[in-house]
Amino acid sequence: MMENNTIAGIDIGCSGVRCVIAIQHENSELEIAGVGIAPCTGHIRQGVLVNAAIAGEAIQKAVEEAEEMCGLEVDSAFVNITGLHVRGILSSSAMQIGDGKSEYPEEITDEHIKKVEENAGNITLPSGCEVLERTVRDYSFGGFSQLPDPPVGLKSVSVEARVYTIYADKIAAENLRTVVQNAGIAVEAVIPSAVASASAVLNRDEKQVGTVVVDIGSANTDLVVYRGGAPVHLSSFSMGGDRITTDIQSLGISRNDAEKLKIEKVAAINQFAEKSTLSVRKVGGRGSVSVALPLLTQLAAQRIEEIFNFAAEEIAASGVGQSNLTGGIVITGGAARMNGIIEAASVITGHQVEPGIPRAVKSVSKVANEPEMATAIGLVKHGLELRRVGLGKKEPVGYRDFAKKVSKFFNKLK
Repeated sequence: MMENNTIAGIDIGCSGVRCVIAIQHENSELEIAGVGIAPCTGHIRQGVLVNAAIAGEAIQKAVEEAEEMCGLEVDSAFVNITGLHVRGILSSSAMQIGDGKSEYPEEITDEHIKKVEENAGNITLPSGCEVLERTVRDYSFGGFSQLPDPPVGLKSVSVEARVYTIYADKIAAENLRTVVQNAGIAVEAVIPSAVASASAVLNRDEKQVGTVVVDIGSANTDLVVYRGGAPVHLSSFSMGGDRITTDIQSLGISRNDAEKLKIEKVAAINQFAEKSTLSVRKVGGRGSVSVALPLLTQLAAQRIEEIFNFAAEEIAASGVGQSNLTGGIVITGGAARMNGIIEAASVITGHQVEPGIPRAVKSVSKVANEPEMATAIGLVKHGLELRRVGLGKKEPVGYRDFAKKVSKFFNKLK
């Protein structure tokens, strides 16, 4: 059984599953005690789970590896969701304070705020969708707008609230829960990948002044814009680091070698290209092929330009101007390790760009400091916030301990 100060996050990505087990100490410090990684492919398409068997096996492997590292057992976790179906919508509502007959303004109470927030969030979602999260963006009253805190105790004739609702396809979310639960883990909450990553790499000040997180995964890129301490725009698009790997692989190189070249040798911007040629094994190991690094960089730079041109369009669609994005762009995810990607993103978008690695956590594993761990670590950080406000659910699955005992028994017989 998990202790009350223990929390787990399971990041189900296109290239594999990552599990993080964390402990919150009495001084509120968060320590990553266990990390498990199980590579797998073919279980997700366009961010949607399409193969339960592959995903379920990887979840079990990642969780068991994390448990072995820290000596703790997991029975529940926060899980991420991504894909084109994960979207956000801004809505608002205003209400009159008092009966409207008095010529004097009346005091705004907690009840007024609660009611106007509920009304603002009471929207009709697209058919077949469910709410993942709702956050209050800001309040307005008496000619003042975009106030981050509720104006309780002040007088006005009316008050308004704006709420940002993040939603997802109901079937996609339910399939995700089912696969995790069938692996013996209760799902406390399903959290958008971009929100989780932002929780790992941004601090409160960055969320307040305006910052964009771009999480480049293997097949998808997730983007979220923060302003005033809350998300104001969220998007996901089917472009990721795998496109670069596939382009390199098309030269007759194995996928593993193509991935290694992408991270270790290929630059994201032409000015950073090494002027040399490498001899790389062909697919199947039969002979080798000469590869010019400037050519590989040219291929990669084209893909990076596609990703950040799309990101720039999404940032513009958020309605938050560049002058209100003081924090610029923070890049995380596996592709964030590419040489020159920070400079390339800055040139393409016109924003200040910084690398994003998980922050404000201790860890027994160096792996936790890598950008591709941002979503998994963000799940436990954001999950703690959800628990504090009573939104984390723990519904025991019940059979995992029994299944583990049976597995150990048969392993002893081998």
